[in-house]
Amino acid sequence: MRNDSGRRDPGPDRPYKKSLFLSCAVLAVTLIAGCSGGDAAGQGDGVASVTESGGGGKGGVTKSPAADDSESGRPQIRMDTTDVEEVRMYQGYLRCLKDHGVPIPSPGNKMPEADPGSLWFPGIDVAKERPEVEKACLGKRPLPPPELDPKKNPDYMDDYTKWIACDNRRGLKVNPLPDGGGWNYKPGANPPKNADQIDQECMIEAFSGK
Repeated sequence: MRNDSGRRDPGPDRPYKKSLFLSCAVLAVTLIAGCSGGDAAGQGDGVASVTESGGGGKGGVTKSPAADDSESGRPQIRMDTTDVEEVRMYQGYLRCLKDHGVPIPSPGNKMPEADPGSLWFPGIDVAKERPEVEKACLGKRPLPPPELDPKKNPDYMDDYTKWIACDNRRGLKVNPLPDGGGWNYKPGANPPKNADQIDQECMIEAFSGK
C-alpha cells in the first residue's frame, strides 16, 4: 500500500512515501507491489494510498493558520524525495518513539542503502496504539507533500484523476479508490520492473501541473 505521498502515513513498518508521501508520498513515496504498510523497498499488498500532508506547494495549495503551530519546524517531504532521504528525515521521529518505549527495529536487509545505524519503522500504528507517544513525538515527524493533501490542495481530485490515468497509460494497470486515497492493481496485472519510477513520475506530473 502506498501512502506517502505519499501521503505516506507511517503505519506499521513503513513511512509515507508518498505517504503517495511516499512518498510514498509519499508518499512518497515504493511500488513493485505497492507501498506503505509494507517495507520501504516497495513490497506491500498492491495498494497505493495517500494520507495527510503539510507545507508549501504548487499554486492553489494553502496552509491554514491552525496548521502552522503543529507543523512549524517539522521536516518537509517533497514529492521527489527518495526513499533513502525519507528514511533519513524520519530518524528524529523514530528516535523519539524509541526513547518513549516503542519497539523500533533496524532496517536490516529492507533497505541496504540506508545509512548505517538507521532506525526503522515500528510494526504498530503508533497514533492508534500509543497516542500519548505520537503526541509527544509529533513535532519531529516529517510532513508529507502538501500537494497530496485534499485539505490543502483544492485541485486534489483533478490531480488524482490525472495521476491514475498516467499510471494506466504507462502500463501500471491500476484502479482508483473511491475516496481518491490511492489505487489497487487491476486483477491479473503484471507490474513492470520500473513500476515505482513510473508511478513517481506520474504522481509528480499530475500534482505539480507539469
